Amino acid sequence: MKPNENKVWFPAKKYGWGWGLPCSWQGWAVLGVWMVLLVGGAVFMAPKSVVLYDVYALVLSLAYILVCFIKGDKPRWRWGAGANRQSRSLADRLAELEELRRQQLVSESEYAARRQEILKES
Repeated sequence: MKPNENKVWFPAKKYGWGWGLPCSWQGWAVLGVWMVLLVGGAVFMAPKSVVLYDVYALVLSLAYILVCFIKGDKPRWRWGAGANRQSRSLADRLAELEELRRQQLVSESEYAARRQEILKES
């Protein structure tokens, strides 16, 4: 296997679920072909049958998503690099929870459960 063979074409988004813009020429090529085929279908198919074009666009989009699954980062929910609760200190996480309690945004039972969870993780 060549060193560049397993490279990711579509990196994960920093926030949310899914992939961002391509990070390799292969990913850009796939995106470009997808766009050309989509616009070409709009020009040639949509005037004849909108339903046919809708099905065509759906199939193209599913194929694009399949390529993203295969050649992209594993999809999962992400909330930015700084939002990872594990990277913050115990004191910061407890202070945030205490602030939620002070503002009455969590019930006493939820506060106790979350506090135990934070303490157990540390």
